[in-house]
Amino acid sequence: MTASAIPARSTPEPLRVIVAEDDPDAREVLGDIVRSLGHSCQVAGDGSDASAMHQANRADVIISDWKMPIVDGLQLCREVRESDPIQWHTHFILVTGRNDRHLVEGLHAGADEYIAKPLDRLELEARLEAAWRAVVERRELEASNCALRLDSARDHQAARTDPLTAVFNRLRLKEDLEPLEGRVSRYGHRYCAALCDIDKFKAYNDSFGHLLGDDVLCLIARTIQEHLRTGDSLYRYGGEEFLVILPEQSLPDARAGMGRVCREIEKLCIRHGPGAPGTFLTISAGIAELGGGSVYDWLRRADAALYQAKALGRNRVEAEDPASVPPSVHSKGAGVPA
Repeated sequence: MTASAIPARSTPEPLRVIVAEDDPDAREVLGDIVRSLGHSCQVAGDGSDASAMHQANRADVIISDWKMPIVDGLQLCREVRESDPIQWHTHFILVTGRNDRHLVEGLHAGADEYIAKPLDRLELEARLEAAWRAVVERRELEASNCALRLDSARDHQAARTDPLTAVFNRLRLKEDLEPLEGRVSRYGHRYCAALCDIDKFKAYNDSFGHLLGDDVLCLIARTIQEHLRTGDSLYRYGGEEFLVILPEQSLPDARAGMGRVCREIEKLCIRHGPGAPGTFLTISAGIAELGGGSVYDWLRRADAALYQAKALGRNRVEAEDPASVPPSVHSKGAGVPA
């Protein structure tokens, strides 16, 4: 190895380098060169130790001698390629004194390049400079891909979220409804749907205007969400209508739970209008259990129960008549006791 050298380049993001070399003198020299260039460096006496170091803290670059005891450079390279995640590429430099025919074998094993012995410091510095550029490009590409994935996830979420109330919208509801029938018939799960409507909300909008009406919609949506179970899902179903899907709930339990929600809405004390002292906005809800017909039949039954709640005076929860539920809801195959 020649004594000549070029000035070390300072990099804002130094490389993590592992040197695998069984010769102590060569190992020390390689480590000193790597560190003099501003990179961090771990050294190992064989491929087995280098592999363990890499698994503990993945290196950006591995410089490995080909011929080593226990695990040689060729096997180390194969292990690195097999263990690295798809988004990570470790730049592998193979150090060898072998002829070109054997070098092809190293490249097939996954090595990016090789340095022939005896080592030349200037060549090693140039190889590390090239490796640094490749690693920086990979980092930038991964950062860009990560940003694109985040943007895509945000767009996906935004398309399924009501822009006003920030609860799920009809598109998300459609996606969530599709698998429910199969879960009931195959696995015996049970679901209740609660269709909620703000009582006399048009009168509130007429009195206070739609901007305040929008604020009230957001407040009521947030209040409903805060008083549901963790596994329940809330959707904006229409203008002032919200739908709640309640997994693993019987009709009586769902009715009791939604009754508590109704009371919490009433406690908000949102006045109906300037000419209606002492009267506050409330919600009514209709509940139905999934079974028998399609999920759309299920929602129609919840809507019929909501209509009944309105007819009986509002600010209440009504469940569908169990006698009107299709027989399969009560069958053992649906997971509901007879």
